Amino acid sequence: MSPSIRRARRLSFHCIAAAVLASLYTVPALADAEVDALKKELAEQRKLIEQLLAAQGQAPAPAAAAGAAPAAGTPPVAGASQPSISAYGVADVGVNSTSAGQGRKTQFSSGGFSSSRLGVRVDHPMAAGLQAVALAEAGVLYDNGVVGNANVSPGINTTPSSGGQLGTGTQLFSRQIFAGLKGNFGSLTLGRQYTGSYIESTGIGSVKGDGLLGYSGGVIPLVGGMPTRLDNSLAYVTPSWQGLSAQLIYTTGSDNNVSEPTTSGSNLTTDRAGRGHDIAVFYRQGPLTAAASTWGVNATSYKTTETGLARKRGFQLAANYDFGVLKLAGNVATGKIKGGDYENVTQTLSDANAYGLSVLVPYGQHRFVVAYSHLNDKSALNKDASIYGLGYWYELSTSTKLYAAWGRIQNNAQASYSLADGGSLVNATKEAGVSPSGFAGGINFSF
Repeated sequence: MSPSIRRARRLSFHCIAAAVLASLYTVPALADAEVDALKKELAEQRKLIEQLLAAQGQAPAPAAAAGAAPAAGTPPVAGASQPSISAYGVADVGVNSTSAGQGRKTQFSSGGFSSSRLGVRVDHPMAAGLQAVALAEAGVLYDNGVVGNANVSPGINTTPSSGGQLGTGTQLFSRQIFAGLKGNFGSLTLGRQYTGSYIESTGIGSVKGDGLLGYSGGVIPLVGGMPTRLDNSLAYVTPSWQGLSAQLIYTTGSDNNVSEPTTSGSNLTTDRAGRGHDIAVFYRQGPLTAAASTWGVNATSYKTTETGLARKRGFQLAANYDFGVLKLAGNVATGKIKGGDYENVTQTLSDANAYGLSVLVPYGQHRFVVAYSHLNDKSALNKDASIYGLGYWYELSTSTKLYAAWGRIQNNAQASYSLADGGSLVNATKEAGVSPSGFAGGINFSF
């Protein structure tokens, strides 16, 4: 509304008010009660007119013609929201010196404390408390620029649970990538995602389970073929109630749509490869965090001497308690890999269990870690191993740490497990009975 029209309406209002008040003085016969009532009615009319004028002054301008550009400085429409886009990452560089039966090797490395990565997160608030979310995270190696990835055969997902960083390849976002909705109901997302079992194993059952030489994540997730990440998966995370929450994830498995056996490297696979589920329940209350999980996932391929895909099954319990002066964590897992005659042909970890214990002692900006894990392979191959780890880091800030670690895997005569840090394999063990060990140190910066 133009200012001239607004001034004209206000003038008309004042004229009406003056006329009414004049009439009051020319009619003395009116009773006091009637005069008061008329004054009240006049005040209400004045208030109503002012509200109408104010509303018209705030009304939006007429819509522009189709295709016309909005005027400079035009405010956004009330209630509209814009997506929040943020980048994040971890830069980890250092040096390690390890021995795995072929002499001591010293090299610069990336991932000694935790895997280096680059990611993008998108959050878009909408109506009714809903929020659209998306995330894409790639593993990177800062020592050579290689993008961490899992080897995936075209059309056939042969490694739905792999977190390995094996070199350049087609799977750029090997760590995780998903999108979906989040709200009061919890969250529902689809993509390549972490399982609750792996989160439980490395984040709850260990005080530092995702890095440092000698960490428990090197062997415990091997039990029952525990899935780490699942491609083509739909995950539902419940809201927390009295400290309880849960994650349920289902994967359709392989991208192969051929039902009959097809070649995958030197093995065979079908369209049921990798199909399965993972269920985890979490409890968080004060200094106590506990979890239980179970999984059932088809193998990704099978040998030509086997009759079909094996099924990987397992169960895990984990907990940690923060006493203040120290934090204690532990987990135990048991699992089997059976079906398709796997237990008689391949046999590896067809029946196994494992457990881990670790302690974190904080002292000012210093952190000290002691960890021990044991894997018991109950199959005919009997590939047992124990892992010992010592770790230390100094917190320069909440995001930057200087770290040092020592680790050792004690393989039995039949085992040849390798010593791994947070980001890459360190000198693969090629001979059974060799027990690799090593030192590592560096700087880890999250942003």
